[in-house]
Amino acid sequence: MRILKKATVICAAVVLGVLTGSVNATPVIDGRLSSAEDYDEGYWVELNVGGGKKGTVLSDNAQLWMYQDTKTGDLYVNFTQPVSLVDNSYGNTAIGWGRKVAPSNKKHKFSHLINSDNARFTIFDNKQNVLFDFSMDYFSKDRKSSSKYSSQGVDGRDGKVYEGSEDSLLEWATSLDYNFNELGYVLTKNSPTLEESYYVTEGTSYPGWCYEVTYEFKIDGSLFEDYGFGGIIIPYVHDSTNKIGKNTIYTQLNGAIPYEPVPEPATVCLLGLGGLFLIRKRRSRRGTI
Repeated sequence: MRILKKATVICAAVVLGVLTGSVNATPVIDGRLSSAEDYDEGYWVELNVGGGKKGTVLSDNAQLWMYQDTKTGDLYVNFTQPVSLVDNSYGNTAIGWGRKVAPSNKKHKFSHLINSDNARFTIFDNKQNVLFDFSMDYFSKDRKSSSKYSSQGVDGRDGKVYEGSEDSLLEWATSLDYNFNELGYVLTKNSPTLEESYYVTEGTSYPGWCYEVTYEFKIDGSLFEDYGFGGIIIPYVHDSTNKIGKNTIYTQLNGAIPYEPVPEPATVCLLGLGGLFLIRKRRSRRGTI
């Protein structure tokens, strides 16, 4: 899969390193980013947060990773936000939230993660035709799920298709979806307790909990049969709430800036799996298989 050219990409980013692709395994759509997966193109994405009287506040950069299957043409995408902006910590154990701690002075509750959070993705071909434009739900109530919560993809309150067919979204998952439905940690009041930082691993009762807010999905390769895959725009992300400013974050500020590569991915679920092996369930719009 080629590096996207400036002429075909319209999303904001800044370069922080050089990508070195790895050859491991086709990505599994489980809502997390792992070095064991073969995401071979990665980009820093600049995030511009409304800061009220302060104007626009720049966040630390998000990561966007992609992989295209050479046989099926299916496109795998992972978008992970920095924990300095938003995370999966909440309640009495929230990390970096609250008055005089977070620049936004905002606290973080579990309800904030299920009441409006979503990210929008627009996918183009090499002729700059919009093939699929959609908002993906982060996490919502779901009676059909064993945990009673899941990502609804393009359905529900926060997911929506603006252009194209919902059938193009073959699989999807988010990191909180992973925590609840893959790891089985159904925590609706307080996230796992950490002693000092995200990197503390000893003494935790919930190994493998992902603190990063991640959106991951798979797009049907038949979309790219005519002119190939050309690029992605992430017009905005809605985090209600975040640590540094207003809820809606834009990836473009004064025009379009092309993607630039970032280093090879590491496992970004900061606590790691601690030796825990799971049977991963792939999520599709037809249910869990």
